[in-house]
Amino acid sequence: MTDLLEPDNSKPSSALLFRKQRVLLVDDQRSFQIMMKAMLLNLGFAKIVILSSAEEARRRCQKESFDIYLIDYNLGMGENGRQLLEGLREQQKLPPEAVVFIISGDNSRSMVLSALESEPDGYMMKPFSQEQLRQRLQRALLRKQQLKELFISLDKNDYPAVIRHCQQAIDEGTKFATFCRCLMAEMHMRLENPAAARTILRSGLAAGESSWLRLGLGKACYLLGQYDDAIAHLHTALRLRPLMIDAYRWLSAALLESNNPQEAIETLSRATEISPQSGMLHRQLAEMALAQGDYLRARDSTATMLELNRFDHSKMIQLLGSYIHCLILYAMNSEDPYHIGNLQKQVNNALSRNRQQLMENGFDYATFEQVCQARVQVARGEMVRGKKMLYKAIQPYQHEPDNMTAPLLSNMVLGLTQLGEYEYAEQLQKLMQDKENVDSLLLTCIQSNADDEGQQERQQKYRELNEQGIQAYTAGRLDEALTCFREALRRAPANTNAAINKAQALLQLAKGRGQPVAELLDECRTTLALLDGVQLNPAQLVRLRKLQEDMQSHKSR
Repeated sequence: MTDLLEPDNSKPSSALLFRKQRVLLVDDQRSFQIMMKAMLLNLGFAKIVILSSAEEARRRCQKESFDIYLIDYNLGMGENGRQLLEGLREQQKLPPEAVVFIISGDNSRSMVLSALESEPDGYMMKPFSQEQLRQRLQRALLRKQQLKELFISLDKNDYPAVIRHCQQAIDEGTKFATFCRCLMAEMHMRLENPAAARTILRSGLAAGESSWLRLGLGKACYLLGQYDDAIAHLHTALRLRPLMIDAYRWLSAALLESNNPQEAIETLSRATEISPQSGMLHRQLAEMALAQGDYLRARDSTATMLELNRFDHSKMIQLLGSYIHCLILYAMNSEDPYHIGNLQKQVNNALSRNRQQLMENGFDYATFEQVCQARVQVARGEMVRGKKMLYKAIQPYQHEPDNMTAPLLSNMVLGLTQLGEYEYAEQLQKLMQDKENVDSLLLTCIQSNADDEGQQERQQKYRELNEQGIQAYTAGRLDEALTCFREALRRAPANTNAAINKAQALLQLAKGRGQPVAELLDECRTTLALLDGVQLNPAQLVRLRKLQEDMQSHKSR
């Protein structure tokens, strides 16, 4: 909401205002550093620190804070200015009363919108004059000073206090009235009182039209379940301000709740075309596309997110897991042999591009790579090979599966589900609930997989057939039991429990006929081959050993 700042025509002494302010300038161009230092000194600033990279700025900000942060968007190699700003916020290294400006020489729409997504107090395009810099800094500093208590309360997440300070500022006739109304409404929505937010925003609109008030009203109506009203307000906001990215995001959510999923996805897709570097937009699009089975869009948006976060190791690791899952989903659901054949290459490329960063940050890359390669084999129809690879990968974590990181654990769950190892997948999935700071996209991958109608049908039919087989076996109806177990394995071709059940039924049929039956025993051997190299739980291991003994007994006859 940086553009909610009304022009300030008053001119208190700039030198007096600037004199005690500590300034941090982060820019990688020496010529611009020299020019900016001269401007700042001329304006009355005396305490100026100049750094050339995001890494240097992060280190410096661990030791001290500043009143003004002037950050160039493009900082060369490494993190850009937007990522630096977001990182400092996450680490709570920005004082609430500080002023932050993003500076850029790139005037492209995508660059500007990407910079504004990080919500700086201002954005300046190179080149600019000393007078322009003075006016912008003075205006931002005065706002922070006049609303200081408001920003301090906001930094503490003290929403009732923010509401009180906003109302006080409005009552005193602040020139930041629209900003205060929007912020006050946002606080009410965070306090789960969207009706109060709607009242505040409506009163603001009574005094004059505003795209920001319309956006807030659209959000409030969405939270109240008034989706048609939300859509109308958000369309108005976009008509007033066509590049308002937040309006696209909320409009898409309202359309989805109004049972217009395709229009919701198209709305987000249009927004990503307007602001292709918006991580928020791509995340929302990827999650929505996954839920709707649009795996091409999910794949492409996840790939963009991975690229945008390539210098944020913790995010990149989790996003890589989501991206590889989207690659596999798209290939498996494309019904095109080319995509299945090309899957190995795509997964290898994704892994190799990020190998060094993953290994440098202590991530168990070797196991993660094994899991991903196993999933590729399963996707290509190599069920036995994929199963052996997957169980070999999980072996180091056999006794302590909760030690797996979220990206590793989630891909293991998804790989087991691909195989039809539903029981084991459910055990591991429960461990995800105890993981902290899990990327929401990883959770969406698991949930969308569980919600997939085809997957649900296969899993339900497998359970029914396996249970029917157990009941028939217990009642001595061995032929019926064998038929059920065969069909259960057709639904879940690599399921360990069904394989053991089927082998047991085959051996009992062979015994009942009083003599070795070659055909039954051959099928039993083929079935038990699915368990080679697979780490079984204690109960399964006992059953397998008994089956092996019975097989040996038949062989010796």
